[in-house]
Amino acid sequence: MIRCACLLDVRNDAILLVRVRDNDLWYLPGGTIEQGETEKETLIREIDEELGVQLEDCSICFDRAVTGPALGRAGDVELNCFRAKWDGVIQARSEISEVEYLPIDRLNKFAPAVRILVQKLQIEGAIA
Repeated sequence: MIRCACLLDVRNDAILLVRVRDNDLWYLPGGTIEQGETEKETLIREIDEELGVQLEDCSICFDRAVTGPALGRAGDVELNCFRAKWDGVIQARSEISEVEYLPIDRLNKFAPAVRILVQKLQIEGAIA
């Protein structure tokens, strides 16, 4: 299983997502947890690399883990989702082609594990 640390930010029934290179589907910002790295270390590193912002360390809070089919790879992916505040203006960097808040009604544009996450948030009433 692929384990990732991801930033979860929902505003006005839209979720912060990134599109990688020429993929059609959108993902949570973040990335694979490397050997010897904590989830929090991965999150801080990946968000800096991908979005060019520094997370406020004291604001980083684990929200939930979601497991779903990995896109383009065999097996599943585990998304360890964190909420956090950051300094700076988000911009697409590194392998990220685009970053934006996508309305949750565009579920067909989300990677499979992100769809599962959004459906859980809807069931809980966290988003409409």
